Amino acid sequence: MSSRKALFVLLLLTGLANAQEETLAPAPIELPADVAAGLDVRLEAIEAQGRATARLRRNYASSEGLEADIYAGRIDASWAAMFDDTVRLAQDIATKQADGFLVSEYVADITEKLRPFPKESATTLQRLRSGIVYLPDALEPAEYAIRDQKRLRATQKLDHVLQSMVTYLSVVDELGINDETNVETDVEFLVTTIEEGAANRSAFLQLAKEDVAVMRAAATALPADTEVAARLAVAEARVVVASSALQEIVGLMKQLDLDASQYSQQVVTATGELTSDVLDVGVLTAIASDWSTFVADLARTEGPRLLFRLIVVILILFVFSRLGRGVQSLTKRALSSSKVRLSALLTDMIVATARNLVMLLGILIALSQLGISLGPLLAGLGIAGFIIGFALQDTLGNFASGMLILIYRPFDVGDFVTAGGVTGKVSHMSLVNTTFKTIDNQVLVVPNNLIWSGVVTNVTAQRTRRVDLVFGVAYSDDIEKVEKILADIVESHELVLDDPEPVIKLHELADSSVNFVVRPWVKTDDYWEVYWDMLRTVKMRFDAEGITIPFPQHEIHTTKD
Repeated sequence: MSSRKALFVLLLLTGLANAQEETLAPAPIELPADVAAGLDVRLEAIEAQGRATARLRRNYASSEGLEADIYAGRIDASWAAMFDDTVRLAQDIATKQADGFLVSEYVADITEKLRPFPKESATTLQRLRSGIVYLPDALEPAEYAIRDQKRLRATQKLDHVLQSMVTYLSVVDELGINDETNVETDVEFLVTTIEEGAANRSAFLQLAKEDVAVMRAAATALPADTEVAARLAVAEARVVVASSALQEIVGLMKQLDLDASQYSQQVVTATGELTSDVLDVGVLTAIASDWSTFVADLARTEGPRLLFRLIVVILILFVFSRLGRGVQSLTKRALSSSKVRLSALLTDMIVATARNLVMLLGILIALSQLGISLGPLLAGLGIAGFIIGFALQDTLGNFASGMLILIYRPFDVGDFVTAGGVTGKVSHMSLVNTTFKTIDNQVLVVPNNLIWSGVVTNVTAQRTRRVDLVFGVAYSDDIEKVEKILADIVESHELVLDDPEPVIKLHELADSSVNFVVRPWVKTDDYWEVYWDMLRTVKMRFDAEGITIPFPQHEIHTTKD
């Protein structure tokens, strides 16, 4: 059974069921006075709209040109408003009737007002369809865009009329006036109109997609042609307009239980948007079938060529990877044998940069083998770099500081430094941050900007380092004896250097002690061993020789009044 006959039989069966219910229903209830008054007011308003629409039609018949177009637009608006108000009133009357109220008089009135709408709808649809045409190629892009928007508005008006017709059939069924209206003819006309409209819009969408394909090919061949770019933009916008129009009529088809899976699939594939239509099994099956066919055709026609290109790309990347390692090795060897002494940090950066540049060149050559244009790609990378640079200002500040550290070399890997509020041994450095390992084996990562903006103390920058010690003795001790003991301790230590000569002097007469400074020179690596040995040895010798190491004390004198 066809969809039209099925819909007609459904309406007739529903009408028979309603008629049986009416024979068994209790006596109708009188409408409240205020409700009846409201219905009367709405009926009068619809009659006024009808008179206004008739007057506009008479004026339209006697006008021409722009004036006629204005009257035509006003007629459409007035008639559509009257149609909508009539259908809404009919729905309210049907609801009252279903609730058991006595509305037979209103049913008769609304039936008379609904009777001419199918014919008027057909006339309106015919006029709206005549204004929806495919545009000629000779138009300018701006005119294309304007005409497309006008066509979209006309399509929306047409869909509004079709939706009103669907609602009209539903209301006729709810009121039980199928026998008083030509329902079978109206259903057949509506189904035919919607199916024909869906087929036309589908063809329109297909033409729009073909235009996009042609314009994209032209834009690839003429990338600098602004006219081609403009026409491509208009063609892509037309696909959106055509998809939207087809989607609207698909919704109407579903309301009438018509098969719309083919058109739903076309909308999904044209726009790429995932809608509720994707959940339809038929749409999913059709899309999967199209994709499998496309992949099979692509593998059959383009497979050997793509496979060859893929092998070439892999070979290029392999060769440049090996070449990059070779360049890395040669660069490292050249920097190691160079008379210019570079820091380990700068050497590592130069070696890594050389290898990365070779790999970048290989990647660009590989992309060119895949047919990717490098000009737009490099331009896009430049724009992306500008945006990323603006967003990562702090990181770029660290990068600049890292470059300055590499150039001026305030420290190197393995140096023990104090920088950025951290004291430790430099274990690693990048252009963004520096990694320290503290004495207690903690790993600290400090941004280069923080290091460069502060004071850097490189403890191990020199081969020798002075150990500064202060020892206090009591005022009662023999000064010459103390000097002799300290000199003997310093001279006898095997790690203390003879040159520069150590310094042992009486330095300060403090509040509670006489302070001596002891300043021997040692190798940088021996600093802490000598420091700790000196403290231990001096304490033991002072104790053995009876030298007092005083502690702070105060004398308090009291007087009697």
